[in-house]
Amino acid sequence: MIYIITAIYAEAHALINRFQLKKDLSHTRFQVFRDKEAELCLVISGTGLIPASVAVSSICTEYGAGQQDFLFNVGACAGIGNANMPETGKDCQTGAIFLCNKITEQITGKTFYPDILYQHGFAEAPIITGAKPYMKTPETQGIAPGERKEPDFSLYDMEASAIYQAGSYFFGPHQMYFLKIVSDDGEIQNVTSKQIQDLIDKKIESIAEYIISLQAMTSKEQAEDSYGQDTMQKSFQSLCFDLHASKAMSESVRQYIRYCVLSGIDYDSVIKEMYLEGKFPCKDKREGKQRFEELKKRLL
Repeated sequence: MIYIITAIYAEAHALINRFQLKKDLSHTRFQVFRDKEAELCLVISGTGLIPASVAVSSICTEYGAGQQDFLFNVGACAGIGNANMPETGKDCQTGAIFLCNKITEQITGKTFYPDILYQHGFAEAPIITGAKPYMKTPETQGIAPGERKEPDFSLYDMEASAIYQAGSYFFGPHQMYFLKIVSDDGEIQNVTSKQIQDLIDKKIESIAEYIISLQAMTSKEQAEDSYGQDTMQKSFQSLCFDLHASKAMSESVRQYIRYCVLSGIDYDSVIKEMYLEGKFPCKDKREGKQRFEELKKRLL
């Protein structure tokens, strides 16, 4: 199942219509919408850190979220900093859409990194999560209050870090995705629910396409769960040992190998090539992390 979390109804409206979701009246604490096939579950959490974390914990506990599920946060956000990102050439004005590759919690300074495993067509950007709306002032323009050195451009919302932390009890970093659409640059008082709804309406097909691709990958994994399991398990165990992989990293390795098996990618040849180059085995965990990042780039 794919669990979709939005903060307000305006962010959920286009998704509800696109996937023909029906309201589940058995839920009274949050608005919950589901499809007939029980493949999508959309929850409107409410705005802020606590509502977001409670909503994720509640719905994932109720439905027993697991290894073949995804957590998908869709919503509007502020854009902080430059109006464009030279390294990507992507427009960062109102209406621009991004997949978040780094989440920084403003209050604690903690950072989290969703492991973006599956291919996509979105630009990527970091996001800062704060406890109150970002307001552009001469002091804060270009950077969120209290932040140190951040990239020239960042996103800002009030839920992502809470959703990630609550979700981490049920999902790995490779199962959580945060898709944000820029609605303002800190002048939130000028943004209406109707404007947010219209912004997401304009991007709904690209959002839906990505959700459908995740659904297809989940279905394929379930249908071919036993395919190549013995070979995959041997490769997985040997590689994790030589990477000095932690438990979290081992799970990420497993998912990459499974993805390669289901996608027909010859991962074994790439791994053997790195062994021949002397990249494996690694001498410690630090080197293991570096080599795993290199492996991911070669595979994808």
